[in-house]
Amino acid sequence: MNILIVEDNEINAKVLEIMLKDLQYQFNLSIAHNADEALSATGASQYDLILMDINLGDGSMDGVEVMKKLRESESYYSTPIDAVTCYSLPGDKERFLKAGFDKYFSKPVDQKQLLSEINIDFEKKINQ
Repeated sequence: MNILIVEDNEINAKVLEIMLKDLQYQFNLSIAHNADEALSATGASQYDLILMDINLGDGSMDGVEVMKKLRESESYYSTPIDAVTCYSLPGDKERFLKAGFDKYFSKPVDQKQLLSEINIDFEKKINQ
């Protein structure tokens, strides 16, 4: 399985990387630090899961815009793209799910919940 983390903050990306080490499935991990890197990575490789920060901090596209752009591609139309964000006010989860994300994780991310949800996605993919 191939996972892409899209996260502009190096520490947050490293924390997610460490959390994922406890997944029950083997995976390859890539990290993109901004929208351009994310689009370049998804154009060069196929990912089974994308963990997308919303505020990518570089002033270009945010995570919602990147997700929508990816959804235009047949390759990523049904790929799980999960929001991983600091946006945690009432209504934020619903807003991001309505925008097209498959799941929503607020920071700080609960490792047990994250791993459980990813394992479910991987089990679905394996059983297809």
